[in-house]
Amino acid sequence: MRILTLAEPGASSRLSGPIGRVTQWVSAALFIALLVLNLLQVGLRAAGGGFVWVTDLSQVMLLWMVMTGVVAAYCAGEHIVTGYLDTKLSGRPQVVLLLGLRVLEVLFFLVLVIAGYTVTTVRAAIPYVQLGISTGWTYAAIPVAGLLLLAAAVSRPLSLPSAEVPLDDLPEGRP
Repeated sequence: MRILTLAEPGASSRLSGPIGRVTQWVSAALFIALLVLNLLQVGLRAAGGGFVWVTDLSQVMLLWMVMTGVVAAYCAGEHIVTGYLDTKLSGRPQVVLLLGLRVLEVLFFLVLVIAGYTVTTVRAAIPYVQLGISTGWTYAAIPVAGLLLLAAAVSRPLSLPSAEVPLDDLPEGRP
């Protein structure tokens, strides 16, 4: 079975690679839009104006940015890892540990989907005052991210976390 063999650090699959790239772009676009929107709001407020709906829209954008960023980080292998024990084991014990960790990841992502769906349905009845849309749209980011994380977790090969490169080993001209 391919899932029981180790891949290179940061390896992705046909599914998790594209999911990671798309969510990275979405998260970056949301970050830039959030920054520009709030800078504009600060400038308008200083000039005696501003928009009352910026706070509501910022909340929507912030949660979607964070959750898509989480998916992008997971797909790139840039999430929290258990590097110490992974590198101390080898062979079958290492594969069993990595498989066990993947099962725990999948269970956590299922919790995100189920709990996120519950929160989204409860919040769906509560509208934003200024935007007039349901706050459920904000919290829908949680189960959507959970589903994307599930798809990525099931499709990603098992791999060890990438080792940090010592500063002495960096090529000239790089920090």
